[in-house]
Amino acid sequence: MSTFEVQSELYEETDFATTDAANGNSISKFTFVYPKRLEDRRNNSNQWENGKSNDSDSDCAEKYANGGKCLNGSTNSINKDQDESESVTENGLSLDKDGDLILERKTKGVIEIEHSKSTKLDLVGLQIWRGALLLADYILHYEKRFKNRKILELGSGVGLTSIVSSFCAREVICTDINIGGLLKLIQANIDRNAHLKDPDCNVVVTELDFKVKYEDYSEYLKTQLQDVEYVICADVIYDDEITNAFVLALEGLLLELPKLKAVYIALEKRYVFTVEDMDSVAPSYEHFLRVFYRRNNRFGIARWKLKQVSTNFPRYFEYEKVKDLVLLKISN
Repeated sequence: MSTFEVQSELYEETDFATTDAANGNSISKFTFVYPKRLEDRRNNSNQWENGKSNDSDSDCAEKYANGGKCLNGSTNSINKDQDESESVTENGLSLDKDGDLILERKTKGVIEIEHSKSTKLDLVGLQIWRGALLLADYILHYEKRFKNRKILELGSGVGLTSIVSSFCAREVICTDINIGGLLKLIQANIDRNAHLKDPDCNVVVTELDFKVKYEDYSEYLKTQLQDVEYVICADVIYDDEITNAFVLALEGLLLELPKLKAVYIALEKRYVFTVEDMDSVAPSYEHFLRVFYRRNNRFGIARWKLKQVSTNFPRYFEYEKVKDLVLLKISN
């Protein structure tokens, strides 16, 4: 693996009010906007409810600007728990029962994360990359889907996406390999932002190494994983050797976790120009697809479905949502 230092583009794009920590790391503030439904539940805890999400991956962000209707013709509404005393005009404005305009004020929150600003390739988890913020946006937008669920994050890095998951989940298992003080840093970041999580959510930090087979996991970890319903991961596809291990780890989880509904993978396609192809290609992304399809079809039939999820949902965090960001979903 390369010994060169690499740095996430995030820090050049946005001012995160970064300060220096005493240990040489940095502490950045990631500002986000609360989705109205999540903010309502946070402000009125007796309205928290158990419910299954009917949101689909095809739900589109434009429904906010079209009175709850998608531009593609779908009439599925994200705002299914809208107060009955309110109505929505054709241009997306909310009216109260007297027909008066309701002015919504966006409520913002801040996640403080300790991280490195540059690292060698084998320690990129100590930084924050765009894929983590894309996945965080997705979880915020579809928080009803993840509400009261048990979520496993693979390759958690410094823990930002697990922290966002804790806003709505029943339990979050935050995992990575224990190198460079990574697990200790994750725990510190979770503790630093504990005031943001759902008070009933339990967050566990533990080691999970892609290179360890499922059958070799500790009994404690296997027990923890048995009722996991969603697996999430961001920015874990950047090195072919790690990707190979990641796919095998995914396969083990897909086979062994009886309640698993879906796996979500967020990443940014990194393009390079090759003489061989005489074109710009995304080698790490394409390698992942080759390895996954090879494993998925090795018995002559596709065991799992892999699809690309639309990223046409609102941006709740402050970052550049570039066109090369990809969100994948694996399910039965």
